[in-house]
Amino acid sequence: MSRAFVIGYDPGGNDAHGLAVVDVQRSDSGWLTERLRVTTARSVADAIAWLSDACADGTIVAVGVDTLTEWSSSASGFRPADLWLRKTYPAVRNSVMSPNSILSSMTVSGAAFLTLLAPRFRADAAMVTEAHPKVCYYALTGARHTWSADKARMAKWLVDELAVETSGDLTDADDNLFDAGLAALAALRGANREWTLDLHALDAPGGDTRVRFCGPTRFWWPSGIGPTADAETRSDDKL
Repeated sequence: MSRAFVIGYDPGGNDAHGLAVVDVQRSDSGWLTERLRVTTARSVADAIAWLSDACADGTIVAVGVDTLTEWSSSASGFRPADLWLRKTYPAVRNSVMSPNSILSSMTVSGAAFLTLLAPRFRADAAMVTEAHPKVCYYALTGARHTWSADKARMAKWLVDELAVETSGDLTDADDNLFDAGLAALAALRGANREWTLDLHALDAPGGDTRVRFCGPTRFWWPSGIGPTADAETRSDDKL
């Protein structure tokens, strides 16, 4: 088959859009990783252009994005996923803000990225998953996302999790490249069915208020690991 890729994107402001491309190969056990390429783009347009070149000769099989891949018409814009994360991880609950109060390029740039990339991943039937790198890192390691103090250790951890060697230094930028890489890891784990908990599938207590602006997406999350092990038993509680 042609080459295949799993991509991750961490939206930022000017000169701070983190991108990660994991080259993968299909095997009987799922998608096996081969290498990781990372870069920082100046804008959403530059991010799309770089990905178009990086993935020109193959198929995008999964996309992980640190943005809201679904919106909600509920109070404060809270989605079941947001409420579940805040309840499950009280130590880092402040990292899960009310969607209506988020003032950052994460929302606008993330939505623009998904809209511009949609013709490509829909044509390839790629799976799109939302990612929350800061909370996900805590869920997987039990440690806080403290990039400025622990960048060398965190970068090594990510490369080990992906089982690749990176062609670029993850520590060259702020945390944008790391977060993009972790978004790609979430997409990879979901594509390989290693993570089967989909936070977008949680029931909404007030009825379905989902606004799927870019088509069906997932929010794959690690289950039965570290702090999530106890939380998973409570996932059916009313929020």
